Amino acid sequence: MKLNSNVQYASLLVSAIVLVGCGAESEEEPVLVESSLSVQLMDTLNESLDGGVEGLVLPHSSDFANIPADPNNPITAEKVQLGMMLFHETAVATDGVNAERANTWSCASCHHAAAGFKSGVVQGIGEGGTGFGVAGELRVLAAGFDKLSDNPSLVPDVQPLTSPSILNTAFQEVMLWNGQFGNQDGGLINAELPANILATQGTPKFENVRGLAGLETQAVAGTKVHRLNTFNNSFVQQNIEYQLLYEAAYPDGGDDILENMGKAIAAFERTVLANQAPFQRWLRGDDSALTDQEKRGGILFFGKAGCANCHIGPALSSKVGANNQEMFMAIGFADLDTSDPNITGVVTENDAKGRGGFTGREEDNYKFKIPQLYNLKDSTVFGHGGSFTSIRQVVVYKNAAVPQKRLANSLLDERFVPLNLNEEEIDDLVAFLKEGLYDPELERYTPDALPSGQCFPVADEQSKIDLNCAP
Repeated sequence: MKLNSNVQYASLLVSAIVLVGCGAESEEEPVLVESSLSVQLMDTLNESLDGGVEGLVLPHSSDFANIPADPNNPITAEKVQLGMMLFHETAVATDGVNAERANTWSCASCHHAAAGFKSGVVQGIGEGGTGFGVAGELRVLAAGFDKLSDNPSLVPDVQPLTSPSILNTAFQEVMLWNGQFGNQDGGLINAELPANILATQGTPKFENVRGLAGLETQAVAGTKVHRLNTFNNSFVQQNIEYQLLYEAAYPDGGDDILENMGKAIAAFERTVLANQAPFQRWLRGDDSALTDQEKRGGILFFGKAGCANCHIGPALSSKVGANNQEMFMAIGFADLDTSDPNITGVVTENDAKGRGGFTGREEDNYKFKIPQLYNLKDSTVFGHGGSFTSIRQVVVYKNAAVPQKRLANSLLDERFVPLNLNEEEIDDLVAFLKEGLYDPELERYTPDALPSGQCFPVADEQSKIDLNCAP
């Protein structure tokens, strides 16, 4: 048994060891019997992971020194505060195509706390959406909006894939399902791509010329892609509270307002960590944080089920410093179902090819980025095409290893093999994923109010009713 510095381990051993035959009349040596599921889980972690338990612990959100950051964007409390406001601010939604719907969406429209910082619907809607519900599940296209509309004022802001969570994204180098954003100095994933692919002029990818990490690049590019304005005589430049927040975040000023605002958003996103989930509390020494079923599920996750062959590191996504093979996989998930009346637009061949559609490399075809696994309970949208509606469906799919999408076996990842789990083991694994990795306090990453005084994460009239918001 490999020991580690976690003080939990000593207490687990005390509670788990049963002394048999111990006493004055016994002539036999005491027999140590390990009976604790926690000890079994701890052993599994230490035996299966490089670095053991410590490599799974998420830092506290204020522990900036231990949160991965872009060297060109050191995390500061002032940047995080500015970024949190900008991320949720609907008053910057002024670069849309339909003047009647201005100031009704934000970054958080498709990445909000109520859905584990994903969208509450399969195809997230920025401009052109209405309604919200409780966790974004009732957001729909407003009347007349259609991605294929001939009327430019009725083309909504939607994507051909689901909206990935921003939760725990500090632990991955590049962003989006295909990894197209990120060109950090010393980065591995996109470093060998030619400039015409990595930073194609006239596309959002051109922001990669800034030499920033994925989160920073995405925040800069996303500002314009999602029809937001933080830099061109914008509301946030004119509002006195935002002026003070900006001056605190950037005391030396700087001419590139767009980049600085994007860096603040990215700094905030890096601190959005599910560090209060039961598994995280268990890793820190609270043995009661996980139920017995969740512990059995954890033993399966890091053992027999082989989930940790792909989902690794503090975010259970891919490890810091992962290479292309470790970050992207082809496991046959289906694309968006465009026959669904709730889906608008098309899925192009490049969209369907995932990583390969971006890089142009045949060996990358149909590969998509391995997502983080915390707070899946908050959502009913799973996979890049939203082809699953529950955690259990995904586990059953991976257990059977039969692809949804018709792909030649040579295109599927060699790690996509049957798990051979029985029904009880599936139940245990689902319990670990659903409850053990669930941080119930993600609202701590939302502001009490915005400097604009507007509703968020969306602010159309129906959403205000749904959110009981009346600024």
